[in-house]
Amino acid sequence: MYQLEFEKLLNYDVGEPGITLHANLRLRDQILDVPVKVDTGASCCIFERRLGEQLGLDIDRGMRQSFGTATGAFVAFGHEVTLSVAEYEFDTIVFFPFDYEIGRNVLGRFGWLDRVVLGLVDYEGRLYVQRYD
Repeated sequence: MYQLEFEKLLNYDVGEPGITLHANLRLRDQILDVPVKVDTGASCCIFERRLGEQLGLDIDRGMRQSFGTATGAFVAFGHEVTLSVAEYEFDTIVFFPFDYEIGRNVLGRFGWLDRVVLGLVDYEGRLYVQRYD
């Protein structure tokens, strides 16, 4: 038997597709509250391009990276921001797509999942979270 302890319990709506949480993106004095999906298959945290622009970023001047999905590929640009979920705050690199059509925000492995420990009871809509130290 294995046992884990968690500091926080986040409830989410099991009627919605995926696991939806709220995150804050911050750059200097700009803060945005955005809905995000937990995506264990995503390699990085990716947010809509318009959100990066609202933070004041010149998106295309970021670190260019190609991403592949089940439905195709896209290019996004990485920028350092402060990401906060469930009061856990991290300075990290998140990516904003070149294409405005990509309208989904995801918490991926690099930048969020690699910084927390998760426990999941999907049937009850419960996500247990602990900062990974």
